[in-house]
Amino acid sequence: MKKLKYIILFFGLVACSDLDEQVYSEISPSNFYQNAGEAEVALTSVYNSYNRAVSLFDFGLASLAVMPSPKMIARVPWRRMWGNYTTSASDAVSLPRVWNPLYQGVFRANVVMSELKGSEFESEAEEIKRKEIIAEAKFLRAWSFFNLVQLFGDVPLPLEPTTTVVGAQLPRTAIAKVYEQIILDLQDAETGLPSIKRGETEIGRPIQATAKFLLAKVYLTMAGLPLQDPTTMALAQNKLQEVLNLEDTPQGYSLLSSYEDAIRVDNNNERIFAMQQTQVSADQGTAFGHVWGASNRFDPSLGIGQFHGGYTQEFYDSFEETDERRDVTMLYSYEDNTGVIRTYKGEEYDERWGIFQNKYVDFDQSCCDGDPDMIIYRYADALLMAAEIENSLNGPTEKAYGFLNRVRRRAIATDAPIGMTQSEFSEYVYEERYRELSFEFQEVYDIRRLGKVEEALSQHAENITFSPTHTEYKAGFNLWPLPIAEVQTNPNILTNNPDW
Repeated sequence: MKKLKYIILFFGLVACSDLDEQVYSEISPSNFYQNAGEAEVALTSVYNSYNRAVSLFDFGLASLAVMPSPKMIARVPWRRMWGNYTTSASDAVSLPRVWNPLYQGVFRANVVMSELKGSEFESEAEEIKRKEIIAEAKFLRAWSFFNLVQLFGDVPLPLEPTTTVVGAQLPRTAIAKVYEQIILDLQDAETGLPSIKRGETEIGRPIQATAKFLLAKVYLTMAGLPLQDPTTMALAQNKLQEVLNLEDTPQGYSLLSSYEDAIRVDNNNERIFAMQQTQVSADQGTAFGHVWGASNRFDPSLGIGQFHGGYTQEFYDSFEETDERRDVTMLYSYEDNTGVIRTYKGEEYDERWGIFQNKYVDFDQSCCDGDPDMIIYRYADALLMAAEIENSLNGPTEKAYGFLNRVRRRAIATDAPIGMTQSEFSEYVYEERYRELSFEFQEVYDIRRLGKVEEALSQHAENITFSPTHTEYKAGFNLWPLPIAEVQTNPNILTNNPDW
């Protein structure tokens, strides 16, 4: 067999001071893809793209997706610029830690699909597994592109492995075309993935219902800005109903009775998709609890708790006293590792730091080996989406209230106020999504698709109280800039996004 090595290149895999294209890794078909076990190894490499210790979630999406929330405050200046839109294409801390892992995942998924498409395994069971792995690679590629298109707009759309640097230098593809490919990938994943939840050795990996949910979210997103496609809201409702119909079955998901369990217990029945973390293998844990951990909360010998930022007092006060989500999400008062009780706005807990997050906590991690999984999608999100979609199509019906109140009742909060208009209900669900899903990397996507970037900027603590203040809204703020390294090294990308 001819020994062809696919060079997995991806855009911008460099710091701004080094603009040469770099090879990330090589996979030789002569050594891999001879059986299902080897194909699984290749698929694991796709997941590894998103799982480096200090990368996509803790440094990247925490800045680009979470910090634009008007509920957030940053202690760290380079986080603050994502809240008040004073960042730039030259950012070398957060921006490449989103762009690079997502494209790394795309390129690795392309290699897996390309090689397996031309393979044929010996047994029937292995042939089934081969097709499932192709479907899973398509799901991961779709998820990567979905993040990229929402964050950056027109983006390169590599669909095949490349053997040269020139082959990796693709032009940007229009937003609508990117969504077309995302839908195609998810439709294939929907039919090709296993229908029943995975066993212990494959726990947390997607099934058909996972693809159905993401497809519904894609349609819902397309109904909003920038595409504003009026045909996709009904598609979102139909596809989401398929997910709801599978509730409490081995093929679907369910709403746990406890919000805290939904957050703390990994791979529970409410988790639609999460990125698995572990302390057992090097570089497979998360730094999230370290980077976003409360000041001096943990064992001082482990050196964790950098408290990069937190939530506003206004957000904390928006929860009812009985609402379980408030104190699972936020750490308003706690005993530190010296026995001191720290309460927000007190001498040991400065207002400028924000109220520390409490969702991702690991008391025995040291820096970057935390094992709480990164939550991406939960069944509560499906119910809130169902409420939003029903209201959009038919107004605040009893059905729409039913979806919304299931989420609120689980949280031990009172039912939503009756008699709301369609616009009032829409606004209520928007705020409810913050209370339910905060720090689950949905914030900027909701803000953008609902046309609320200017509003969120005007409400953001970073843009009102803390220096620099009062960034003037620009239309270009509806997208982030592409990394400067990508623009400067790719001759097929001639300009960056406007206003950056």
